[in-house]
Amino acid sequence: MSEPTSDPSIEHEPHLRQQSFQTNPDELPPRPVADRENGDTPAAEDVEHNVWEEPALAADLAGVAPEGQITYARWLDQRIAATSYAKSLGVMLLLIASSGPWGVFGALFGGAGGGDLSTAGIVAVAIIGPITEEIMKIALAMWVVEKRPYLFKAIWQILVCAAAGGLLFGAIENLIYMHIYIPDASRSLARWRWTVCTGLHLNCSFVAGVGLARVWDRAMRTRTRPELGYGMGWFATAMLGHGLYNLGVTVAEAVGWLDF
Repeated sequence: MSEPTSDPSIEHEPHLRQQSFQTNPDELPPRPVADRENGDTPAAEDVEHNVWEEPALAADLAGVAPEGQITYARWLDQRIAATSYAKSLGVMLLLIASSGPWGVFGALFGGAGGGDLSTAGIVAVAIIGPITEEIMKIALAMWVVEKRPYLFKAIWQILVCAAAGGLLFGAIENLIYMHIYIPDASRSLARWRWTVCTGLHLNCSFVAGVGLARVWDRAMRTRTRPELGYGMGWFATAMLGHGLYNLGVTVAEAVGWLDF
């Protein structure tokens, strides 16, 4: 029997070949949702590329997938069952500890400088900065929701991670400002930063976290892939609120209304 070929000539069409048709080994049938010998669930990467999520094979058109085949819903059910509450809490604590520093790291390298009333300065402070910071503060929790939603067990965990990311981000940013950028800062500026600025980061991150929780909740209820679009309104609200605050403070400082 001849080997499969990529030759496009018609002589290699199945009905024109003298030998029986041999399937290309790369064209394998859908992998089962679990190894029948050891019961292991498939890797997330396998689920990402399974054919049963294709529109033509949706349940409304093709019916229920055969037993044992990979579907996102079956994979998610198995992962939820295999994930203990202790592991979920451990992931939550890890996200709480790392979201703030990760957000600061992203903000430092996100090109969000500025602070003057030039067009570039206003764009940096009121648009680029808020977008970068609000995304980075919830970025780690967002990855878990989108790629490993089973690691969360309840909505409150997502909200706590988001709020903690904002709180730690604000605290680290304050330390950077007070000890590096403005080492001789006045007490009034310190009070402003530890109250107003920290509160801003906490509340904006919480608002973005509500959007993230909505994405997760819908995915868990419908057993479908998380779609970040369902939280976009909340993400945009957090960015807009942050941007308006930055713009207001920048203008107030420039005209002398704020003097620390």
